[in-house]
Amino acid sequence: MKIASLLMVTVFSLYGCSSQKKLTKEPPFTINNPSYQQYAGGREESGTGFILQFPVELEAGNDIEFLEVFFRGHVLKAEQEKEGEKFYIICNYKDDVAVTKPDIIMHSDPKKEVGNQPPGPISKENQDFPFELKEDEAVISYKNGAEDPQKRKIAYVKITKIKTKPALNYK
Repeated sequence: MKIASLLMVTVFSLYGCSSQKKLTKEPPFTINNPSYQQYAGGREESGTGFILQFPVELEAGNDIEFLEVFFRGHVLKAEQEKEGEKFYIICNYKDDVAVTKPDIIMHSDPKKEVGNQPPGPISKENQDFPFELKEDEAVISYKNGAEDPQKRKIAYVKITKIKTKPALNYK
């Protein structure tokens, strides 16, 4: 009986370790001067958000597929752009803003304010965010295309020292 319970504990502990995301120490690419910049539209319906930009230097012969970027509680799609000889990973996040706001009755008699809806509960986005990161850190997930397509696994690399640029305020 003790052997069976010990075996079950061992199997479950190994299973739990395999589901954790492990960071790669030496990725097949280099990222220099990553940046973060917030923006706000000139009109309410334009919204607000931020842009993450990662300049990438790929090693010769590597075909990398960038998948997602984990940053400040958000999981963002990694979009790849090329400008001349330069290659970038760009993530554009737009805040979801409800354009129409409900009418609120303000009156000196509290009984006349009965129809007002209280604000909803504050929910933390991405409750199951897989990494603990500082404000200036992100994690990029990728697949290395140089490997056999059948054996390609998702790898993760942590990027630090993301510089914050001044916010863009459109008019």
